[in-house]
Amino acid sequence: MHMQLLCAADGCCYVQLDQYRVPFRDERQAREYLSKLRERLAAPHSLPYSARRAVGAH
Repeated sequence: MHMQLLCAADGCCYVQLDQYRVPFRDERQAREYLSKLRERLAAPHSLPYSARRAVGAH
């Protein structure tokens, strides 16, 4: 996923996520969102038990 911070001259900022833009009132909010999103995406994830069973993993 491509993630980018974009700020306009009027002070409004966006976080670009591939083809989607998430609007924010200011740069601080946009940076906090982007930081938290990157942190969550980098965190370890495990499949729930039901999903592991569905693919034959134990």
